Amino acid sequence: MTEPAAISQTPARKATRVRASENALSVALKVARAEGLAVDKLLISGGRFELHFAGVERDASPEHDEGLEQW
Repeated sequence: MTEPAAISQTPARKATRVRASENALSVALKVARAEGLAVDKLLISGGRFELHFAGVERDASPEHDEGLEQW
C-alpha cells in the first residue's frame, strides 16, 4: 500500500490589493515635464505604471548651440 500524501499546514495567503501610487505617478510626470519629454502613452497595471514618451518638446533653442547654423 502507498502512504497518503502529507497535507501542508501553511496558512493561506491573504489577498491584498495592489495599486499604483498616485504620488509616484505625479512625481514621474513632473520630472518628465521638467525634462521636456512628451508622454505618448501611460499604462497602469496593478501596482505598476509605464510611461512611453513621444519625444522631446523644447520651448526655445539652447543658448549655447556652439554656433550651429539653422537648416
